[in-house]
This record gives sequence, C-alpha cells and structure tokens, in this order.
Amino acid sequence: MKSERRNFKEILRKRLMDELPGLPSQMKMVPAVRRKEIENRHGNGDARKAAVLICFYPEVHGGIHLVLIRRNEYDGVHSGQISFPGGRHENDDSDLFHTALREAEEETNIRIDDVEVLGEISPVYIPPSNFIVKPVIGWTSQRPDLIPDPFEVSEILTVSLDELMDPVNRQTKNISHREFNIIDVPCFYIQGHIIWGATAMMLSEVVDVLEAG
Repeated sequence: MKSERRNFKEILRKRLMDELPGLPSQMKMVPAVRRKEIENRHGNGDARKAAVLICFYPEVHGGIHLVLIRRNEYDGVHSGQISFPGGRHENDDSDLFHTALREAEEETNIRIDDVEVLGEISPVYIPPSNFIVKPVIGWTSQRPDLIPDPFEVSEILTVSLDELMDPVNRQTKNISHREFNIIDVPCFYIQGHIIWGATAMMLSEVVDVLEAG
C-alpha cells in the first residue's frame, strides 16, 4: 500500500476488522533474549493495563504520516526510547480507547475530538514494566498541532508510511542502555532513529495489516 492512496483510511479500517496477524507478526521484532519471556507471559492476567495511540494523518505536501515520540530521560527502563503516545489505564478512563486518546492529547496535543478511531491491533506485552498494551489506531483529517509535553516528551517524530513500509529500514542493531545491553535487536531504523521493543512490535503488525490483501 502506497501512502498516496486516497482511500487509505477506509482500507485500513476494513483490514483492522479482519483477522489480525497477531503475535507471530510482532515476534519478528523481538530479540532472541526476550522471545521466551514474551511468549510465556503474553496475555497474562496479572499484567498492568495501558494503551497507546497510533495516529495516522495526511501531510499537506502529500503522503500519509504517523506520530511517534521520544520519551524524556529518567530513571527507568523506557528512558529516552521512541514510542507511541500513551500510558497506563486510569480509573477515570471509560475504557482503554479513552486511555490512548487522553494520553495522546496530554503528551502531544492531538485533540481527542479530532481523532477518528479506526480500530486496534493485537495487544503487546512488555516484560520490563509488566504492562499489556492496547494499540489503538486513529486518524485525523489533517496534521495535528503537535506540541510535546515538556515533562514527558523530549521530541515528536513524524514518519511517512513510505518510510515505514520500506524493507531497507528494517535492520538489526545492538542496544546500549544504562540498565542493560542487548545484541542483535530487530528494529526499524528511520531518520537516524532506532525504533525497537514494543513500538517495533506494533509497527511490524501495522505493516503486515497494510500489506494484507
């Protein structure tokens, strides 16, 4: 699927209603050292609940883009990582869809009322933080007025659909973090950024959904 497709939104909505690629698609982007842990714990009932928003929009110069963020540096396992806007489910949230929309508005200024929810992909289990995350797929009719929350987000990244779908951008890197080092990590390498872990797992399933049919 090319990003210039005018009916992108409706095609994606329809494909999200079909059987999803699921865990096998996500596991393509899991390093060997974590595969067994994710397979054994996926869907475990004691995991904490969270949600993220995968928001697509049409750029004014053409093409479809999606929104990612780089998290601020902090004392934690996800410090400085690239992810989708999102966070943990709060008691005031009506459901996990609302969690994703609320967190995206707080972190990036994507207005809840501007987002059309198209569906969701398969949940992703994150071993280091014991979260099970619902990835919600959304669409805005134009580029959002993106403003990073300075307390949580160091920068906002926008990635074109063409960059996402280009197999050249699927690579393997070694990841160095103050709390761990992992070798041979499958990732998306886009605009000089390494996108790995749960975010890469979600992107892998998004790509497979878009390539279906």
